[in-house]
Amino acid sequence: MLRLLRVLAGLTGLVVVVLFAIANRQPVEVGFWPFPVTVDLPLYGVLLVGLVIGVFLTALVASVEILRLRLRCHRLERRVRGFEYQARIRAEAEEEAEIARTRTAGGQPALAAPGG
Repeated sequence: MLRLLRVLAGLTGLVVVVLFAIANRQPVEVGFWPFPVTVDLPLYGVLLVGLVIGVFLTALVASVEILRLRLRCHRLERRVRGFEYQARIRAEAEEEAEIARTRTAGGQPALAAPGG
């Protein structure tokens, strides 16, 4: 369902862009300050180039943020693995201590002789 909504939104956006391009074909003069260069481009071209540049810059900033969050996630996962390892070692030590206490409390020696 979500995929269908995305496709419909994309198609709607495409139709809007095409209609905008058809309606705004007149050339406009674009200057590149501080350079003494001017170029005549269709209005839709100027706006679409601006849109593409904006999308690219947004994607670049988002990529950097995603990379930062992934690195943080990996660091936290390593810490969790370390804590889990420490907890497992503690649990094993406590289990061994409990076994040793049970053997001595039951009247059996802590170290029984092999075979008998």
